[in-house]
Amino acid sequence: MVDIVLVRSDSIFDQPSIRDQKIINSLRKRYSTFVLGWNRQRLPKEKINNHMKGIKLFELRAPSGAPSLLVYLPFFWIWVLIKLCVIRPKIIHSCDLETILPCYIYKTIFRKKLVFDVFDRHAMAYIPRKNIFFKILYSVTNSFEDRLSKGADVLISVSNELIMTFQRRPKYCVPIMNCAEDQLSPTLPRTERDAFTIAFTGHIRRNRGLETLTSAIGDLKNVELIITGKTEDKELLTQIQGITNVRYLGFLEHSDVLKIEADSDVIFALYDLTSHTQNKYVIGNKLFEAMMCGVPIITNVADEIVNETECGIIVEYDNIEQIKKGITTLRDNPELCKRLGDNGRKAFLEKYNWNIMEQRLYKVYEDLL
Repeated sequence: MVDIVLVRSDSIFDQPSIRDQKIINSLRKRYSTFVLGWNRQRLPKEKINNHMKGIKLFELRAPSGAPSLLVYLPFFWIWVLIKLCVIRPKIIHSCDLETILPCYIYKTIFRKKLVFDVFDRHAMAYIPRKNIFFKILYSVTNSFEDRLSKGADVLISVSNELIMTFQRRPKYCVPIMNCAEDQLSPTLPRTERDAFTIAFTGHIRRNRGLETLTSAIGDLKNVELIITGKTEDKELLTQIQGITNVRYLGFLEHSDVLKIEADSDVIFALYDLTSHTQNKYVIGNKLFEAMMCGVPIITNVADEIVNETECGIIVEYDNIEQIKKGITTLRDNPELCKRLGDNGRKAFLEKYNWNIMEQRLYKVYEDLL
């Protein structure tokens, strides 16, 4: 019998999520684990299998964003429920709101265990409260997610702060942060450069601080910004590529991204906290990757961890002068830059690494099985 079936509906099979991969790999070390997903882009099986083995995909082309996706979701739910009834796992690991309904029905019918893993609170992440209609939709979506989470045996999420946004939740709640696995190669020498190097390794889109960052560095000497990531806003990419000290390297494999981060002088991660309220509660991958690489971070989130570990500089999201000062402070003070990076690496080894999160994950499953 299969111990665990993990269900994920997001488009992770053309660019698998880091959290997905870590959780699946960890579970497969100890348990018989199967994955159900959705091949929304109808990618060739050879390409999918290069990313992830042992998965079964719902083969229906569908758009990525709501509301058009809602038309297709019921078909995915029916498919998931049928597959669960055939496989009969002891535990379902349901990732996000889009998968929870069929998993909850299966749990209720067959009296199995349900782990609800919240990567994103959908209303906070995707529904702007710009008018009365969207405010109602926001409230209804949050309430629906609350009710279903209460029916899970365990609620896990990326931070305790995000868990506490649930008004209704099960007694058993566990934060499993997006901490990095240790992939730092101390034998790999850093590239010698004349310029102070900033790494931005997220998707190219609005509301991630790229406009502010490029405005801040445009007139700075001996500073280079290296950008990687999938282009979601071509107009923004064209705009930032017109700046002389910016290099765009395209969309890279995660292992190559980590090499760029480890070879940089500082990692940059800004999040818009007004249009995407969830960002107040989520601790992004980039903070933990910076810690793992021993590189300081400039960010506007996770100030409690950044201040506790003294691993970087906190700035305001759209404050160009603060951002410019943070960059020049680190550029002109190599000893400070190294100290902040070393502090982050020390905190990573002691507290903020995937091995520790993996043990939390195993404890959840030991208790359920």
